[in-house]
Amino acid sequence: QGLFGFSVLMLVGFLLIEYYSAEPIIPLVIFKNRIVAVSLTVTMLTGFGLFGSVIFVPLYFQGVLGASATASGNFLTPMMLGVVVGSVVSGQFLSRAGGHYKIQGIVGLAILALGLTLLSRLGLETGFAEAVGYVSITGIGLGITMPLYTIAVQNAVPYDLLGVATSTTAFCRSLGGAFGLAVLGAVMHRRYAAELIEHLPAGLTSAVPLPQLLQMVNNPQALVHPAKQNLLEAMLAGAGPQGAELFAQLMRVMRQSLQSALAQVFFVSLLVVVAAFGINLFLKEIPLRRQHKTA
Repeated sequence: QGLFGFSVLMLVGFLLIEYYSAEPIIPLVIFKNRIVAVSLTVTMLTGFGLFGSVIFVPLYFQGVLGASATASGNFLTPMMLGVVVGSVVSGQFLSRAGGHYKIQGIVGLAILALGLTLLSRLGLETGFAEAVGYVSITGIGLGITMPLYTIAVQNAVPYDLLGVATSTTAFCRSLGGAFGLAVLGAVMHRRYAAELIEHLPAGLTSAVPLPQLLQMVNNPQALVHPAKQNLLEAMLAGAGPQGAELFAQLMRVMRQSLQSALAQVFFVSLLVVVAAFGINLFLKEIPLRRQHKTA
């Protein structure tokens, strides 16, 4: 709470300095333009959704489906290919159809919302091919929306503010991603711990010392780290004949808890993208400029 309060205080100080500065880093006058304000807000919210998918999708493949670390990273390739395809199609359509970036934003955010909806429905029995399909849909939605609002901002500001407006777009995307990662990480940790405590196998509390049990609750590393998994299995083996069965039950419960936590992460990302969809409806379209005229 103290850090959040300090952050708000620093933000207010930054805005005051920028407002009264003769040569501000981010001229606040650009936010008076409705196209810029709406585009930067949507960009920040889509950055939230971007990190929500890129960071947590590999964790699903590795922790829930049991893929290796290398394979789980490779499963991001379809998403990146989807981003490339979406970006190419979006750019071509934008230049050839007269710059209807509001309509393309509606389409792109709808596809992104669809992808996150499907990701939130991933379960323990979901196949790799099905999960890859959902990831690809999410990538296409991201590809359509990511470059779109940069063009909208560049098209709305005068030539002398072109550079700062473009860099502010990238900054807002990174800011949304950083904020999203912090929020979604907290959501995942809280849901994982609650699910694991609720469904712990009977007899585990007597077989595992309380400090180690709390460590398992706070960190699902045994699902993605073979050494920690082996250590946990050896520790439960010392509990007697029921050790192997307790280990199998515990791993199953940990996977179920992680799957439930990631489903909530993707659902929160979906809510943010839905908010971005609503804000995008206020975006004003103006014809694309073929050249900039200096003031």
